[in-house]
Amino acid sequence: MRHPVTAYIFTTDQDMFTPDQSLPQGSEGEEPPLLFTGSAEYLETCSLVLSSVGIRHSFDPVKGTLTVPASSSEAASYQLEQYFHENTGWPERPVEVRIPAQSGNPPTMLMIGGLIVFFLVTGPWSDNAPWFQAGAIDSKAILEQGEWWRLITALTLHADQVHLVGNCVIGGFLVHMLCRTLGTGLGWFSLITCGALGNFLNIILRDQAHHSVGFSTSIFAAVGIFSGIQILAGRRTSLKALLAPLGAGAGLLAMLGTSGERTDLGAHFFGFLCGLGFGILVNRLDISKLTGNQQLQHKLFVLSLLAVFISWVIAWQ
Repeated sequence: MRHPVTAYIFTTDQDMFTPDQSLPQGSEGEEPPLLFTGSAEYLETCSLVLSSVGIRHSFDPVKGTLTVPASSSEAASYQLEQYFHENTGWPERPVEVRIPAQSGNPPTMLMIGGLIVFFLVTGPWSDNAPWFQAGAIDSKAILEQGEWWRLITALTLHADQVHLVGNCVIGGFLVHMLCRTLGTGLGWFSLITCGALGNFLNIILRDQAHHSVGFSTSIFAAVGIFSGIQILAGRRTSLKALLAPLGAGAGLLAMLGTSGERTDLGAHFFGFLCGLGFGILVNRLDISKLTGNQQLQHKLFVLSLLAVFISWVIAWQ
């Protein structure tokens, strides 16, 4: 009696074994062995499964075949069917993360250099210094007298050389990468906006009078924006996709934003929080597609500079 050879082929599209009738038939009067064909990776997996349960087989990676003696064919088929059924969809496919387009080289050195030059003009923190009297964060002046411009002007002032150097070195790198990711205009617009909003939240949630200065609120807003952009950036929603970017941002906040004699932890935290919200908006609304819109980027950059300039003009009036 002539027995046909049944070939089982595992296809990733259907996740099942399918017989192939095109393969050669067994010899007359012989019980044919069980034959599998497929990719080298698939057959190697089959070989490992059969080896783990002690089923004798022959694997030829050159010909792309795996054979099992007829006496073990039923056991082999059962073990392989069970294995592929239990491991359907495993391993999980990598999460597809959309990498935002990057713009050209932003004028980071020019802007950071402007902060240094401005510090040479204003000098370090002093209660009698006119620049700090006019532009520093003063919770009473902002909340009771409506001097909102201080939320912006305070970002351009620094208490001492140590704070200035930290913001220029570490902050300069983060600002540069943010502007490469979002574009110069949108990058600086988000820094000024999130920095001012972070300063505002920092004073309205305090019970006592508060004074502060520094660009670090915007620096930690940049950290928050990067974290927000990466939250659930792929198609799959998972706890890991949510917590990993938050953990990275919180780690930077803890490492860089909690040390120092005059560190304003509240401003750093709320700057990070505002940036986080903005980054999530960038992700969900696909705002990063505006990176290549040079006309819009130029307008936003000029608007950001005007916001700082006008705030100082009003402060001196």
